[in-house]
Order: sequence, then structure tokens, then C-alpha cells
Amino acid sequence: MKVVGAMQTPDGRWRVEVVRHQSGGRWYRLVHGDNVVDFLTIGRVAELLAEAGVDMSDLSETARAS
Repeated sequence: MKVVGAMQTPDGRWRVEVVRHQSGGRWYRLVHGDNVVDFLTIGRVAELLAEAGVDMSDLSETARAS
């Protein structure tokens, strides 16, 4: 697995990562503190962030990580 992109809130409390598997499959990972939720669709990421009171438009791109 490799993180190929990421976005986060200005305070860094919420992070969304785009993860690519060796097989070519992609999914999203939501990170909040020690909590990590994997294998999400972008729709589900938006739902979870909205439930937490975070607007997707508040996210900004971060440096790529591996």
C-alpha cells in the first residue's frame, strides 16, 4: 500500500489519504487522532466528516507521504 495523496483540515486534526494498493485498487483513509478508518469511498468520507462538523471545502492538499 502507498499513500498517493492527502488532504487535511487547517488545524491538522482531520486527514484524508488516498491509498493505492499494489494491485492498482484505490480507496480513502480517514485519520483523526489515533482513529483510522480505511477502505472508504469519497462519499463515505464526506458523510463521516459532515457528521463530525467538518466541511470538505475546509480540507487542503498536503505533501505526499508513503
